[in-house]
Amino acid sequence: MKTFEFNRFKKVVVRDFHTAYNLYGLSLLIIMLVPAMLWMLEVAIGMGDDDSSPYVRMNLIKFLVSLAAVIAPLKIYGSCNLQGKGNYFAMLPASLGEKFWSMLLYSFVVSPMVVFVGSCAVDTLLTILPFGPYKDFLWSDDLLFTSSFGSPTFFGFRGVVLIYAGVISTASIFLFTNTIFKKNKFIKTILWLLLIGFVAMVVISPIMIHLDWDFDWVERFAKWFEGKDESFFINLMFWSNLCFELLFTAVMCFFTYRRLKKMQY
Repeated sequence: MKTFEFNRFKKVVVRDFHTAYNLYGLSLLIIMLVPAMLWMLEVAIGMGDDDSSPYVRMNLIKFLVSLAAVIAPLKIYGSCNLQGKGNYFAMLPASLGEKFWSMLLYSFVVSPMVVFVGSCAVDTLLTILPFGPYKDFLWSDDLLFTSSFGSPTFFGFRGVVLIYAGVISTASIFLFTNTIFKKNKFIKTILWLLLIGFVAMVVISPIMIHLDWDFDWVERFAKWFEGKDESFFINLMFWSNLCFELLFTAVMCFFTYRRLKKMQY
């Protein structure tokens, strides 16, 4: 069987659409309605007069988009590595490459895009309604397209690119662990990430303290940037962040593909 044939790939995409609609459609609807649910909750507890800024609302939408991308492989392809239940995935009349690219399409593109468009539509509706909680539209804030926490601020197209790269890099972790864990995949992934983060902190902290004690590495690093203008820093941070996110995503996708290839039912 050829590695990739467009007609077969199209059939897999259509089949995965029906699977996604049946297994994940209601969850996507609930996720995109979260802004409206939060507003109704605020009204119910007497906090409905609080007019959230577009910046705060967009951060909520970014979180919901990330959540949709993270849950997508678990909901749509959660049984692909299970004995017996996973036979449907193995027996599809398509190559592994076609099934894998369809998996990426629904995890990285379709699910987050549906939630993004739906959440923005709900937010716009809450702004248009005379009794709605918002006065300003999402796009009225200059900080609409800021990047993730802890990163420099990027506006316009660059901000959107970094946000999306961060979303798919996070989703790629859950895409991989979906092929590893059999049960409680979401909880186990979170626990393993916390464990890895804790171990990394324990290992890195003494090293950083030692470096800071032996020489002023911050000052040396700063000297390297002397004479550079602001655009240099912006371009450096943007491309370094983007390359890291894309490289990490590519590595996770590679391991996911290898895992699917070696999977036995």
